Amino acid sequence: MVIWRLISITVDVEAQEILGCLLFDLGATGLITLEETAGCVTLGTYYPEQTDPTYITRAVRSAFEADGRLSALYGLDVTSVPDEDWMQKWKEGFEPTEVGRRLLISPSWQVPVQPGSRKGPRTPSRIIIQIDPGMAFGTGTHETTKMCLEALERYWKGGRLLDVGTGTGILGIAAAKLVPKSKVMMIDIDPQAVQIAIENAAINGVSDSVRIKQGHARDQARGAFDVVVANLTAEVIINMMADLAGCLAR
Repeated sequence: MVIWRLISITVDVEAQEILGCLLFDLGATGLITLEETAGCVTLGTYYPEQTDPTYITRAVRSAFEADGRLSALYGLDVTSVPDEDWMQKWKEGFEPTEVGRRLLISPSWQVPVQPGSRKGPRTPSRIIIQIDPGMAFGTGTHETTKMCLEALERYWKGGRLLDVGTGTGILGIAAAKLVPKSKVMMIDIDPQAVQIAIENAAINGVSDSVRIKQGHARDQARGAFDVVVANLTAEVIINMMADLAGCLAR
């Protein structure tokens, strides 16, 4: 049985960006929001069983202390989670979510029934993005993901789009469904995320409209895209800003 180490860390909401960057530096491939209130947020990240969780928690505490933010660190917790329980936890916390005026993000196993159907609950007519998160980041419930989706809904008019760090593929899939026949490239450095994005593209019927592969922004053709989206931490975006800008058509 595969076992994962779930490291849950609660911080002041203003420190979550710093925590996210730190956890990625410590080897995290994705983060989930386990709980959020007006003043604090609990982020979770999964590591393989052989990972030393004490090293991770000590590194987080030391970094916050060195930055003078120890008071913003409210709690750290480590639990062992069987693989099947990990997937069940996703399902328990992932409900259909309306985003913007046109989108509805839904678990692939809990798709609402659209108006006109005689079975099941009715929901306003929206473009449904079905997502099975697997072990990748991006369910549409995180604030930065919502903001990116809302920006796509408002500004994406079609053409060529690059989704960097695609995770579950939610942004690239949304772009393909918002403006059919667009050319969408989705990339991620994590091969597992790439596979999940491929599966989600198939679930949403956009496999023929998107290309999904493992890679970096710096590997893409210069000036090949009209829009670039990158739902990553601020530090990661800053470090690759030149590469992201280079992908844009002049």
